[in-house]
Amino acid sequence: MNSYHDFKREMGSISYGGYTKILSNIQKYVTDDEVRAFYPKNFFTDSAEVEFFIFTEKSIIRFRQNARASDVMYYKNFQVETLRIIKSNSRQEERQLEIKLRSGESFFFDSKADSNHHWEDTYGKYIENIFIVLK
Repeated sequence: MNSYHDFKREMGSISYGGYTKILSNIQKYVTDDEVRAFYPKNFFTDSAEVEFFIFTEKSIIRFRQNARASDVMYYKNFQVETLRIIKSNSRQEERQLEIKLRSGESFFFDSKADSNHHWEDTYGKYIENIFIVLK
């Protein structure tokens, strides 16, 4: 399951509490055709806050949700200053990705910390895809 479309279909068939709410929020602002890469941070962890990143041709859009509120942040016409991927020597799909934008914002994704053991390999593939799209 590497595509955004596949992920949405999977989540639509299974109830993940309030997290289906974040997916419906995404549909208000982004069409499926715009999505070049995505990353559902903390979707399958015990974290109180979930972030869902969408990468389009010209924007990074962060959807964030916690128990009190949800918000949407657009990074329009972003320019990547540095992009660093780290691949584990012990686990084939374990990945970390650090993105620093010229505007000063930075993002850090970790396939192990941001998911659970069932999703870790898939998250590694999401990270690899983001790296390929942004390089």
